[in-house]
Amino acid sequence: MLGVTAWAPDLAGAVERAYRAVHRIHWTDVTFRHDIGAKGVRRENSW
Repeated sequence: MLGVTAWAPDLAGAVERAYRAVHRIHWTDVTFRHDIGAKGVRRENSW
């Protein structure tokens, strides 16, 4: 298992940076979740 994290001024930016990093990782049969952070970003945008 591998965890990828990122820092940015806001949550949406951190999510975007983390997924950009994830897409740079390549190996056979790799899978990752596409929904991590989505709930928080939706909540942040609804304020």
